[in-house]
Amino acid sequence: MILIWNLRSALHLDLERFFDQAGDPEAPHPTAFSKARAFLKASAFVDLNDALVATARDHALGDHRWHGLRLLAMDGSTLRLIKGSPEIAAHFGEAECRQGTSPPLARMSYLYEVRSNLIVAAEISPYEQGELTHAQELLGERVWEKDCVIYDRGYHSPRIIAWSLAQESHVVIRVPVGRYPPAHAFVKSKAREESFDYHFSKEVIEEFKGYGISLPKSSRLRFVRVELDTGEVEVLLTDLVDSQKYPEEDFKALYHERWTVEEGIKTAKCKIEVENWTGKTVHSVYQDFHARVLCQNMAVSLATASQPALDRQKASCQQRYKIHVKRAIGVVRDHFVGLVAVSAERWEEIMNRVSLRMLRAASVVRAGRSFERRTPRRLPPAQPYKPIT
Repeated sequence: MILIWNLRSALHLDLERFFDQAGDPEAPHPTAFSKARAFLKASAFVDLNDALVATARDHALGDHRWHGLRLLAMDGSTLRLIKGSPEIAAHFGEAECRQGTSPPLARMSYLYEVRSNLIVAAEISPYEQGELTHAQELLGERVWEKDCVIYDRGYHSPRIIAWSLAQESHVVIRVPVGRYPPAHAFVKSKAREESFDYHFSKEVIEEFKGYGISLPKSSRLRFVRVELDTGEVEVLLTDLVDSQKYPEEDFKALYHERWTVEEGIKTAKCKIEVENWTGKTVHSVYQDFHARVLCQNMAVSLATASQPALDRQKASCQQRYKIHVKRAIGVVRDHFVGLVAVSAERWEEIMNRVSLRMLRAASVVRAGRSFERRTPRRLPPAQPYKPIT
């Protein structure tokens, strides 16, 4: 289990490296490893991630609230899978494209704690499942009272609002102005904010009765106008209707915090290399995905734990520094065996070594930068061959 997310090259080389670091020169044969891997449930990584997030929350949550609320964000993406595996193609499905059919695709979603940069929960599924389906599944046991979940336009749905109401949590959704007439009328009115009654359809009320949840016919919601520096107007829909406690001028910065989940997904794809799959079975895809979620959270947790020491080290500097995420991931990758598999006597030594490397992985925080968002041409997916190193 420890090794799966760390596979980067030929399997026999990674096995030798792993067991050498663990102090055992006798590495198993790759075939034996593959057979043993088939019995490891992907849910093991989910349980470990839940334990990691709970521990991090107990030690650091106090500094991460907005008006007393824990801030979460939801977002999703697609993942390209290995071509040439009939099992993967049949399970996850393919999408139509100009060249015919694409490589097999999976749908992924993150529920993200925006101020701690932790992935609270993650979901991977066949491509045909939408992000709204993921949202309902992830909200269930991991969103509580005094949580506020921030969503992009693709999540504007009465079911998302209904789940938030049922859980006594809060919601902020950017609504598509062109496709939602009440929001379009609100923009034309030039008002800064507006409260109104949001009515649920009979279909939604009956659906939630099936879950054992009694929804009211309507709920009091609020539109908030956000004007970007480019002149574009965004409309946020929220159940935070108390304008004294939640002033409308605070919502622009609040919605901007959702950007951290976008960066989290970019980290997974570009730095963790989640699409660099290590097997050709459906089971291995689920293992790889959840193992790399755990890897990302470990790197973020250790970087966060090292930040106070870095702040003291750089106290005389004019600029603010933070631990560079990519380098933090490299530190965790290099010392992963030592962090989880050595004796208690050596663990403190390993942690000191990790802390020193984390402090050297510092970069300057350059606030206020913005760049034009471009959509690069995606290269064809890599074949499942591993480099020597």
